[in-house]
Amino acid sequence: VICDALALVLSILTMSFVMKILLLSFFVWFCSILGIAGAPVRDHQDHPGNVRRQPGSFVITGAPVIDGRIPQRLEIRQLRKNNAQWNLYLLALNRFQQMDRSDASSYYQLSGIHGRPYTEWDGVPVIHNRGYCLHTSSLFATWHRPYVAAFEQVLYHIVQEVATSIDNDTYDEYKNAASTFRHPYWDWAAASSDGSPVLPAPVSDSPYIVLDLPNGSQTVNNPLYQFKFTSSDLSSLPNPPFSVWQNTMRYPSNRSAAATSQNALVSQQISQSQDSYAQRLLNLLQAYPRFANFSSSAWTPNSPAYDSLESLHNQIHGLVGNGGHMAWTDYSGFDPIFWLHHAQIDRVLAIWQALYPNSYVEASTEVFESAAIAQGARVDVNTPLKPFRNDTDGNFWTSATASNVEDFGYSYPEIQGKSMSEVKAAVNALYAASSGEITSRRSNEAPMKAVPGPPSMGNYTEWLSNIRVAKDALDQTFFVHIFLGDFNPDPKTWTFEPNLVGSHAVLTPYVMTRDPAQSTIVTGQIPLTRALRADEQKGLLDMKDEEKTKEYLRRNLHWRVTTMDDKDVPRDRVPDLKISVVTANVRAADADDEFPVWDELKVQQDITSGKPAGLGSGDDV
Repeated sequence: VICDALALVLSILTMSFVMKILLLSFFVWFCSILGIAGAPVRDHQDHPGNVRRQPGSFVITGAPVIDGRIPQRLEIRQLRKNNAQWNLYLLALNRFQQMDRSDASSYYQLSGIHGRPYTEWDGVPVIHNRGYCLHTSSLFATWHRPYVAAFEQVLYHIVQEVATSIDNDTYDEYKNAASTFRHPYWDWAAASSDGSPVLPAPVSDSPYIVLDLPNGSQTVNNPLYQFKFTSSDLSSLPNPPFSVWQNTMRYPSNRSAAATSQNALVSQQISQSQDSYAQRLLNLLQAYPRFANFSSSAWTPNSPAYDSLESLHNQIHGLVGNGGHMAWTDYSGFDPIFWLHHAQIDRVLAIWQALYPNSYVEASTEVFESAAIAQGARVDVNTPLKPFRNDTDGNFWTSATASNVEDFGYSYPEIQGKSMSEVKAAVNALYAASSGEITSRRSNEAPMKAVPGPPSMGNYTEWLSNIRVAKDALDQTFFVHIFLGDFNPDPKTWTFEPNLVGSHAVLTPYVMTRDPAQSTIVTGQIPLTRALRADEQKGLLDMKDEEKTKEYLRRNLHWRVTTMDDKDVPRDRVPDLKISVVTANVRAADADDEFPVWDELKVQQDITSGKPAGLGSGDDV
């Protein structure tokens, strides 16, 4: 017996790193079956995946803070440079995705909070046949904060488990890396310094990934590439093709069970529109001081400030999904890229809060129902963000209690310990060059070519295209594409066209029946200035002459609508679609740690009037 035991110990010691992790996973599962895993403890040290919780027991605390130092969430390309944290992240995410579906803290159940399968989570009733997510709502950004924190909380504890299985000679390195781990974000608005695609290769290149582990290189399943469904999962997802796809899809090749993700096309689309994201993000941070306008895509009548964090967020969902899971609110939460994307959305919210500390959630009326909130309900900063509990007494997180990211145990590089001037400088450094904006009159870094006017004046005009349309116009998710110049008539090419200025996505649940009496109007905005300036450099127009610029836009500004399967929809058959052009006089900042000053937006109705779905005189703004 002793010899057998020694042989077993020896065999374990000589196992590969990955095999040890698999053995540990089996041991944890076996102990839970025997009932020796222990009772749940509702504090930071409890790993939510260790036991099946009773309804109402999942308290969202965020990841714990060690020694009083709050770790930062890092951009995924930055996290990858820390080999220990990168290995822990991918190994833990693999285990997370394989958790028992009956556990409320499993990847499947947490992802399903957002939309399908429309089932009760942690004892919070589903009153309406929807997911819990709040969209087209003033609570859009704040609702997703505890959501991502819950995901991070579970993943953090799995990271700790993985770190304990590391060999002794690297144990301390991995233990320290695990203690400060936070979920990364994907900054789709920042151009890569090395010219690589905006969509990081580990997210899109292969369903397998090679890790540089202490015992050598190991090839493992890539948990960032896809999430694999079980047959039981699919039985709860009723809508074809989602009921037959064995894993999450991005830009699927077709709608059959044999479809494959076309990640190369997704990457091409994302890189094609990166300038648009950067300009939209910069505009939101510089020129949207009121939270009500900044957060929600819902139309505010008589306000030409059409963009929002939610609208920009929708654009990424649409281009990544393109008919796959990310393109529909019912299914987007299952794609691993969803969590990278929403960590980025939370980061933008946190930066905006640092810039405008005196504006936050205002009382408003919900224009779109969710699982726990009815259409027409009044919501405000104290509305419970269900189903996310913040204690064991039945209380939920609210926008008021979720206002500070540090209360969830994390921060971001651009805001932690920074003054407002330092935050502005960080924003300008990250996005001004990509967007083509000249932020400071004294700056030697931003390209002067971006200023449509004499650089010495420090003033210029911003030109933007406003998009307004019914959310349920086509009973499904769809794109509105804005072009400046000629383009291929084949709609399959439109997101790749060189004259595409930007594609705006209107995101919906998978099943959405149009009701004109209760239709929700949403808005978005595509910046035009950079594209106009590029054409000016070609000698096609003179932007110093406003009338000539308007005439140029009358001749060259075009818009088209497509569904997720690249089908062209006639513009005059899209309910409530209105395209317009707005301008603003902008004074460049006096320093790189300041923002430009925007005058009020002015609607240029004569540019689009008379065209299909063009805003004309007498139309509401």
